[in-house]
Amino acid sequence: MLKDRIFVLETKRQAVHLFLGLTISVAVYHLMPIVGYYILVPLMVALIVLLQMQKRCPNLRIANHLVCHFERDNDAINCPFKGSIFYGFGIIPPILFLPLNYACAVIAVLSVGDSTSTWIGKFFGRIRIGHKSLEGTLTFFIFSSLAVLLYVQDYQIALIFGLVGAILELFTLIDDNLFIPLGLTILYHLLNIITPNLIV
Repeated sequence: MLKDRIFVLETKRQAVHLFLGLTISVAVYHLMPIVGYYILVPLMVALIVLLQMQKRCPNLRIANHLVCHFERDNDAINCPFKGSIFYGFGIIPPILFLPLNYACAVIAVLSVGDSTSTWIGKFFGRIRIGHKSLEGTLTFFIFSSLAVLLYVQDYQIALIFGLVGAILELFTLIDDNLFIPLGLTILYHLLNIITPNLIV
């Protein structure tokens, strides 16, 4: 029974992570040329609301519904909306410091790679690598590489970003929603210095 509940919870969580992440990447891609960095305003408002919601409105029905149906038990008690908050902060550096198509590619890597790898790794992973799995890591690499191609039509870049994203997810030092986009933003600038002809 508990296993079934965890399966349903994680399936819902990762489906929302995937859908919202791709929606955000598409919205940024189409709206940023029109509104510029004002695209960050709704993101900052959402972050403020999430940070304050449980402190100021602990009995708010919609907040309690989201916590009950989408948060893992430990996070629900200690830090509701932790993943969403880190995600919001995580996508700010690529939006600010990368060309539009690469910023959207990084957001897509985080959304597609993290959601698919978590789901596959948690329920079908057999070969453990620390608290992750080889199956989850390979899933991250494959699906995030494909996600990059939505915005950057270069297979070499797609494979590099997918591979580095998978490694960052495997050995994350902090929440992967923050660590992966920050790491890929740094990777872009390193590649731009080392192999400027590769980045177009």
